[in-house]
Amino acid sequence: MGRHANPDIRRAFAEFQDQDTPSKCNKVRCRHCGFVRAKNTTRQIEHLQDCQAYLASSDAQAHVLAQQQDGTPVDGSTAAGPSPILSGQQPNPNLQVQRRGPNASKRARDGQPIAPVLAPAAPVTPSLTSHLLNTCAAPFRQATQRPFLSHAGCGSLAAEPLSQWLVQDGHYARGYIRFVGQLLAKIRLPQTPNSQFHPMYRTMDLLISALNNMRREMQFFEITATKYGLALGTEPPNPITRALMDLFVNATSSSASLLEGMVALWGTEHCYRSAWQYAATFTSALPTSASDSHIIALHQVLIPNWTSPASSKFLDATRALVDELANITTTRDGKEEMARCEEVFRQICWLAERFWPAIDDNGDEGPRPRIEGPMAAIGPTMDTTSMQGGMPNGLPMAMNRNNMHANMAGPSMHNTAINMHGNPVNTNTTNTNMAAPTQTPNMHPHNKYGMPHRKSMDSAGQAS
Repeated sequence: MGRHANPDIRRAFAEFQDQDTPSKCNKVRCRHCGFVRAKNTTRQIEHLQDCQAYLASSDAQAHVLAQQQDGTPVDGSTAAGPSPILSGQQPNPNLQVQRRGPNASKRARDGQPIAPVLAPAAPVTPSLTSHLLNTCAAPFRQATQRPFLSHAGCGSLAAEPLSQWLVQDGHYARGYIRFVGQLLAKIRLPQTPNSQFHPMYRTMDLLISALNNMRREMQFFEITATKYGLALGTEPPNPITRALMDLFVNATSSSASLLEGMVALWGTEHCYRSAWQYAATFTSALPTSASDSHIIALHQVLIPNWTSPASSKFLDATRALVDELANITTTRDGKEEMARCEEVFRQICWLAERFWPAIDDNGDEGPRPRIEGPMAAIGPTMDTTSMQGGMPNGLPMAMNRNNMHANMAGPSMHNTAINMHGNPVNTNTTNTNMAAPTQTPNMHPHNKYGMPHRKSMDSAGQAS
């Protein structure tokens, strides 16, 4: 059996020569279980350590008994085991593997388990929408958790603030239709065999769905107002609603990318749904004796419609598409485009916070909020009720870029009565008060509705 001959191995294996193979190698067969393998002392010992038929045989028991009587191992080349043999269920300690030579480290790997091959972790895809929500967490929370919404959920909202909001939301819906149409006009559709998988075609499909959804929403408002007797006035858009529609125009201008427009679409939809989800958390406090038609309409029709699974599904699809467009953008300066997207979302949060009517603690219409903080530093405001001709959009002077005249010191401008663009103006309507402080008009191409820039937006969100 070779230099490591062992009586247990000689008795446990039968040696024979395999005549079926060209090499005619020597093989051994276990006399206890019939296992056949090539002749190899080390592997034969390893087999006997696991062979239950051998361990339960009389040979193994006699071998153990002889060791216990003599107190020494049967094979001097092997070490005694640290634990006794119990009823043949553990391997014979005399059958431990003895590595070749003194340098046992060469084959130490045989006794170590093979480390499993770990699959590489999937790369995390960047998410623009998650970045925007993390960056603007405080303004977003202020925009979607207003007293108007909590009173609407609790059933304590008066009818007049709800009607006021529905009128402004109608103006927003009609501006939304134009906004989505302009976004569709910005899409360039390539020729591709699988158009349903191309991001541009999927963007087109989503925008078409947005148009259909908004049209159904407008009809839904009309039917609900008629059914529940909700009084809808004919008031024009207020300054915040106009600023929101101006944001839509700016996000679809020739200087804005499709991604900026899609961020504006997702941002307004996300603020809208999150706000009414916040209101829905108060619906359990609705008194059972509520008889006001506008409260019944809110809790039975309006809030369930705005928080429906279909609305959530559309918003989730919009968010996924915005993230995909952000990751495949090929603009020369992607960092600048991301900064513009962040600015758009901050402005949406600022406007959404002020889009909800101001109410008092009883749910009745409260005082109209004044634009304070950074907005007051942009320029002097004017009473829109006394200047319907000069300010057709109802915005304060500092927020109206199209109707803003220069009020700067200098002999040339005072004598010739020209505006900031170098064109002559009517001196009867131009403010020529040279003692007034110099005002700096807001000329940022992506911030023409007078919103604070990104660095001052956090403080603007607190001044409501």
